[in-house]
Amino acid sequence: MEGVIAVVAPFAMVVAIVWLVQNGKNKRAEMASGGSREDQAIIGQMQQQIDRLTDRVAVLERLVTDDDRRLSREIDSLRDRGRPPA
Repeated sequence: MEGVIAVVAPFAMVVAIVWLVQNGKNKRAEMASGGSREDQAIIGQMQQQIDRLTDRVAVLERLVTDDDRRLSREIDSLRDRGRPPA
């Protein structure tokens, strides 16, 4: 039994090395081609989220840099909208 293992072990190592090298080549080729469909789907979702966050940041920037009087007028007009006519 030990003799068989001694003979088979080097071949098993060669097979393992060839498998590792081929697997690495496949991964490298997949990365070079732009990734898998799952990766593309995740990238698309992330891009949509980035777009939404960019819009929100633009609104926040506008609020922060807006003239205080204009903002105050807008708040007052919204407050007045909810009041019943006198």
